[in-house]
Amino acid sequence: MKTWIIYPAAVIFGLAATLLLQDWQLYARFLDVVVPAAIQIGLYVLFPVVFVLFTSAVASLRRYKETFLVFSSALFWGLVTAIVLSLSGMALAMFLPFEFVSPGSAPFSDYPLYTFSSFFSLFIAENAFVQLTQSTTTLLPIMVLALVIGLALRPDREAIRPAYVVVNSFAEAMIRLARVATVIGAALMLLISAHWFLHMPTEMVLSSGNLLFSLGLLIAVVASIFLILPLLFGLFTLFKGGNPYSILLGALGAILATGFSGNMLFGTTPLLALTQQNCGVRKRVGGITTPLLTILGRGGSAMVTTYAIIKLLQFAGISLSVQTMLFIAIFSALFSLGSAFSLGFELVFISFMILQSLQADIGIFFSSGMVLMLPILRIGALLIDAAVNVFGTTFGSRLVSPDDTISIDEMM
Repeated sequence: MKTWIIYPAAVIFGLAATLLLQDWQLYARFLDVVVPAAIQIGLYVLFPVVFVLFTSAVASLRRYKETFLVFSSALFWGLVTAIVLSLSGMALAMFLPFEFVSPGSAPFSDYPLYTFSSFFSLFIAENAFVQLTQSTTTLLPIMVLALVIGLALRPDREAIRPAYVVVNSFAEAMIRLARVATVIGAALMLLISAHWFLHMPTEMVLSSGNLLFSLGLLIAVVASIFLILPLLFGLFTLFKGGNPYSILLGALGAILATGFSGNMLFGTTPLLALTQQNCGVRKRVGGITTPLLTILGRGGSAMVTTYAIIKLLQFAGISLSVQTMLFIAIFSALFSLGSAFSLGFELVFISFMILQSLQADIGIFFSSGMVLMLPILRIGALLIDAAVNVFGTTFGSRLVSPDDTISIDEMM
């Protein structure tokens, strides 16, 4: 799938449209109305696709006795990348001479952060069918139900084999559906990226004070995606898992979709399609690892929050020791796992939790104007999160089938 051309082209066209029409009021109203619907269309098939793929993948992994290997690889990759990226964000905040400058205060707002009071219901409900509609912001409930059904579908008896074959065939249909949704997503991407550019805080980013802070964020994102994650992937696959930059190129459409939509789930459908077709990922691995890493693979959110919070506290005149900055980095990595349940507000969740842990005033997040920089911080975090997911899914597949590499010619 040549989405490595289509999705960047959609982003470029979205930028061009905004530059030409940004002063037209009807254009802004049109995007404000259409873009939420476009994101809903992008999410329309995700939950049934994940349910069928996860069920089929669990049954297939049990058949080949690879269940523990795949689940443990996702957990390992998610935790290691979160810690490494958080520490990298701390290092960049320490050594980059770029300071945060207040762009102006922002009013206090109530953010719909997850309270975890009903967390147990995401795992099991009184009626299993309720799991299918338990949440629209996390894949966890349907993954739990799919895991239970998949465990029972192991084809170790002749009577069960037809059911296994049927579910496996449905999984192939779901992959095809994900590919169709990925192609349609390119058209949606034009509208979504145009809307993002229209509302981008350009003046704050390009102001004389915050230009260097934004440059530091750009360095953090580029270093994470093109240096740290490829290096980790190479080390953990003993440099036999294929060219990491070919893997990035193959999943570029999904990475852009995640970043510009501000929604990790919106990019999950193209992630399922593109990693399977362009990155040589086995279906029984991608069906499990990709949904799991929407929760566990939040190293990008942890890294960006670490960088931003350290700069914010330094702006407030608080002297930070190395131990305090290390505390911020480690807790960013841990809180990032819970941030996945506050879809769209991951950075706010992690920031509030860290400030509370440090017994700092949460109001500084608003009085300093850091909240006004959220669009820039969020797109950087989600671009890295999507790259974490891509490499984590490919890493799990290489563990199961080390020879499943794909050449750049085949990918194109």
